[in-house]
Amino acid sequence: MSIDWKLLVDVRERQKTVAMDVVARDRADAEQSQAQLQQAESWQQQQVQNKVQHWQATRGALSGGQCSVAEFRHAGAWSGALDAQIAQAGQAAAQAARAHTEREQVLEQSRRQLRAASGELEKARQMQQRARTERLHVQELRLEDVNEESAAQAWAMRRPA
Repeated sequence: MSIDWKLLVDVRERQKTVAMDVVARDRADAEQSQAQLQQAESWQQQQVQNKVQHWQATRGALSGGQCSVAEFRHAGAWSGALDAQIAQAGQAAAQAARAHTEREQVLEQSRRQLRAASGELEKARQMQQRARTERLHVQELRLEDVNEESAAQAWAMRRPA
């Protein structure tokens, strides 16, 4: 059985190209999930900052003596609402972090597959080169045999009978 090395190399090149496309897609997905994670973390930080600003404004009103008990209760209720927003933002950030971790794992897997495909392509190319070298060597041996046979026949024809 003879192996068609050119066909094998072509197949391995296509596999590598497909793997490169998968890595590019997975990298884009990972970059998008990273951006979503950063956005979720930013939103969470903004919610925390909103609460800090709320209490700074409330403290400023208290220190100026301009805050009634009703306003203080309202500030407490608003603080609770801000806590709920902070918790919601924290959940969104945690979910985005999990999604990003999954995307990074998928990307790493596709990179491993690309490395494997590259290795298989390199092996196929080396085997193709070895087969080519062997084929040339066999052709050279055959040519030497033909030359020796021709020389022997020429010598035999020149020799007196």
